[in-house]
Amino acid sequence: MKNQPSGQPPRSNFMTMLLIVATVYLGVMLIMGPNQGKQDTRKASDVLAEMTKLSGDLKDVSAQRLLPVYLRKVSEEGKAANRPQAEIIADELRGTLLVADTMHKSGLYYHEAFKKGKVGEDWGYRKLDKAYQLLKPKFESYHLDPKWKSTSVAVVPHGELIATERVAKTVYDELVRDLSPLAKAEPVFLVIPGYQLIDVLVQATGAVPGFSYWFAALLLAVVVRAVVWPLTQKQIFFGREMQVLQPRVKEIQEKYKDKKTGQVSDPAAFQAETMGLYKEYGINPMAGCFPALIQMPLFLAVFQSMHHYKFEFTKGTFLWVNPGATTFLGIPIGPNLGERDYILIAIYTVSMVISTLLMPISDPSNAKQQRIMGVSIALFASVFMFFYTLPSAFVLYWIFTNVLSTAQSLYNYRLPPPELKKVQTTKGGLVIDTEGSTGSSNGHVSPDFFGKTGTPKANKAKKKKKR
Repeated sequence: MKNQPSGQPPRSNFMTMLLIVATVYLGVMLIMGPNQGKQDTRKASDVLAEMTKLSGDLKDVSAQRLLPVYLRKVSEEGKAANRPQAEIIADELRGTLLVADTMHKSGLYYHEAFKKGKVGEDWGYRKLDKAYQLLKPKFESYHLDPKWKSTSVAVVPHGELIATERVAKTVYDELVRDLSPLAKAEPVFLVIPGYQLIDVLVQATGAVPGFSYWFAALLLAVVVRAVVWPLTQKQIFFGREMQVLQPRVKEIQEKYKDKKTGQVSDPAAFQAETMGLYKEYGINPMAGCFPALIQMPLFLAVFQSMHHYKFEFTKGTFLWVNPGATTFLGIPIGPNLGERDYILIAIYTVSMVISTLLMPISDPSNAKQQRIMGVSIALFASVFMFFYTLPSAFVLYWIFTNVLSTAQSLYNYRLPPPELKKVQTTKGGLVIDTEGSTGSSNGHVSPDFFGKTGTPKANKAKKKKKR
């Protein structure tokens, strides 16, 4: 039996592939993660000793690779010996501290080596930022716990960091101290002054803690939506064009459908005639993908810019996000806009789903499938935010973006459906006007021109006259 065509528009196929790739990646991580360290017969203390030796040689990458092995062994050995959970957590924190301290020292070393011309590339910011990302979840979980100030790990002195024992609070505070100026000086994509762009928006309203920082996120969302407005309009317009033309696509599908199996019997002919229909009306099936792809670099630039500004965002507050708040109904609350806030992430999830549901469906026959796919991608992005450390200011920016995107969709839904016009074709060097062949005196196709079955009303009328 020949393969059945998917029947989904290109944009749906692209998003489907994106979700599949993401799902496969997470599946591999979930399968491979638990297996790490199972074949290693060493004890947790032996692995920690090797990580300490690697730390002395500033081999931060090798030490980082051993960290999952160490954490698994600590957990397994702790459960086997019925150790208190607090002791297990303390040992896990020691391993993380050791690796973060190693990455910190390595980053400072390579940054100084670059300034002296000993290496050709400055790895300082990237190494320190990775160390920060590694330690940040521990900070969020334990910075209010006494163990954050008491849990220590033996380290090898290097450079300006001469201590032989380090506690969690000291490692984190010094990491933030050294990373902040590097983040300020590091350009986004090597050319964009991301930190400075965000700072201009904050300083425009006086850098007021309770207003300027969240308002800067709103201003940034407005600016970005204004830039991508024409592209989004084209994307929405393309979706509505596909809706108008869908009855004809359905008619072609019925033409090649096998009555017994309900499958398309000749996929190649079906695809060729469908593409001919798109060409007849001057529609590019990939038009719905281009605007989304063009916006992707802009999205990444905004994300990186706000990521570089994350330490300044710790000065900002927003409604319940403030230093005096801790939890709400058991849900942790961010102390500032530089930390993660789960309530904002939940609001983001709702806004993302609503925005997705308001996007036009280009293939009504697959409306349910496309809606499910869109909501799945929205939920996937939300789950990612729950597990990846992001400044609350960035989540707030994305909430504002979704609100503006929803407003744009609602605005377009109030407009009349687009009319399709057959493009002119040439034959023998002469221009042939298709006017009149569409059932309209001006060459346009009105939205109700096609009947419920997809058969043009003009053709139906001709058949009745023959009878």
